[in-house]
Amino acid sequence: MENTEEQRYKKARRKVKKLKSFYSHLLTYLLIASFLTFINWYSNYGNWWVIWVWIGWGIGLAFHAIGLFKSNILFGDDWEERKIKEEMEKMK
Repeated sequence: MENTEEQRYKKARRKVKKLKSFYSHLLTYLLIASFLTFINWYSNYGNWWVIWVWIGWGIGLAFHAIGLFKSNILFGDDWEERKIKEEMEKMK
């Protein structure tokens, strides 16, 4: 299949949207985690319940990052394209 300029543009645009979504998620995490840490420190210094927020949300953020920066960990970048070609060959 030919990789036209328009196809490359669409692919790049999708990648940039995903990157923007991740950075927005990261910024939200940092702001809210900081705010909750201050609330926890101010109201109940001895009991650090906020650590569960850091861990729980941090796991979600880590999976978001892995999904973005390490795409197709199991199958590789061109796995889907190769499989499509194999299936097309079988159908001949």
